[in-house]
Amino acid sequence: MPTVTPPQRETPPDTDAWGQLESTEEVRRWLTLLRNPRGRQHDEPALASILDRLSAALERLVAEHEGLSTEVLGAYEQLGVVSEVTRQLPTVHTEAAVVNLFAASLRRSFAQAKVSVARPQGDGFVLTDGAGGQARGDNCRGATHHRWLEDRITAARSAARILVEARPGNGRSKQAGGNNQGGECMIGPVFAGDEFVGAIILSQAPGAQPFRAGEMRLVEALTTFCGDLIRNHRLTHELREMSLVMVRALVNAVDQKDEYTSGHSIRVGFFATMLGQKYGISAFDLQMLQWSALLHDIGKIGIRDDVLKKAGRLSDDEFQHIQEHPVRSHKVVQQIPHLADALDGILHHHEHYDGGGYPHGLKGEEIPLQARIIQIADVFDALTSTRSYRPAHDWRKALDILEKEAGKTVDPNLRLLFDQWIRDELGDDPNGWERLLARANRFDQDGDGLLRIVDHELQDRGAASRVRDSFGGDRGGGRSGLIPHDRRYVKGQ
Repeated sequence: MPTVTPPQRETPPDTDAWGQLESTEEVRRWLTLLRNPRGRQHDEPALASILDRLSAALERLVAEHEGLSTEVLGAYEQLGVVSEVTRQLPTVHTEAAVVNLFAASLRRSFAQAKVSVARPQGDGFVLTDGAGGQARGDNCRGATHHRWLEDRITAARSAARILVEARPGNGRSKQAGGNNQGGECMIGPVFAGDEFVGAIILSQAPGAQPFRAGEMRLVEALTTFCGDLIRNHRLTHELREMSLVMVRALVNAVDQKDEYTSGHSIRVGFFATMLGQKYGISAFDLQMLQWSALLHDIGKIGIRDDVLKKAGRLSDDEFQHIQEHPVRSHKVVQQIPHLADALDGILHHHEHYDGGGYPHGLKGEEIPLQARIIQIADVFDALTSTRSYRPAHDWRKALDILEKEAGKTVDPNLRLLFDQWIRDELGDDPNGWERLLARANRFDQDGDGLLRIVDHELQDRGAASRVRDSFGGDRGGGRSGLIPHDRRYVKGQ
């Protein structure tokens, strides 16, 4: 029987495994040959060639599928880690916490590797475990391994990319019970813009499987994400500080109009914040309360000086003019979108609990909580401050006046809470009031101050809807009434 040789053809340009298989017609001819015992006997070399080619094609196909499976699993793992990090972001408030969050996520993904964080310190680096503690051998300087690690961190920083190298061993031969090479070490530098802020380090045990390309891509993606978050955190903080500077400038502009009210808004911010904390409002609500208290009188920029600084009684027209300042303040601040949740206190801090206030004559709990808190702080500071028409009241006298106005001008429950806080703060200390007043005047400068208490909570934008619910209130018509802390406003006297 003549020898059957499979027909030859040029290899197609497609190089994947399926492209290496012969056409359907050729495969059919090979199968016919295999079914013929005499053909198998006389054409064994041809059959061996056919089987070798089929085996090689199948091996390439299996390898391709395995690689694809690895890539898909790697991408799925990367998405899972990013999703977990994103879910926990509202719980972190500092740069160190952001880095530690990513380190914890990598620790879960690389269960067999040791994860640590290196942060610059002086001319070297300090290692932590990424969970708030020090890593073993916390200072990278000193031991041989730490000097090696410091050099590799510096190299990764200079290259601005992931670096993977085998760690040096303990220098002893295997016969001496040592190993000359440690496991692999992967170093992922973290940059906030162009600034190097640290590195996340994954260390494999000796003999462990080398890091795969997909694992390196995962670490690279996470360190890049981490750096972007830190940069955004810094930009956001800078914007808030800029906002605070602008608010201070506006408040100072109001203070310049009347020397007797200089520092009033800062002190109102302090007393309102302390009462808000005592009441237990959320951090976001407290921040909005601070902004509202600071800006509650900003509309007085538009009040005529002859009315604002008048030492005697105000006429009806003058009284009506000065009543415009809450609405004027509201119009100014409503131009700032991120202060939308501070508007209620600005507009309604002159409403009275019995409905006799302005501008809308709201009554009781129709008055937003934010405004009721600011009103108590506003009245108390006015009573304890010297004005052009009267000297300052003693703090005890001021608390007595607030007690008499409870249920009329001010919220009786908030008034009681404020009274208790003041008395607890001062106690029997003869210098207690001077010290408390000094704290109030430093409110925008020290640890009690603006932004520092609750700055991180502003990331929780979901709180915006909660603050609107808790500070909400219908607006209705009404009459203007007595302002107990400024007797110039009593008409007809």
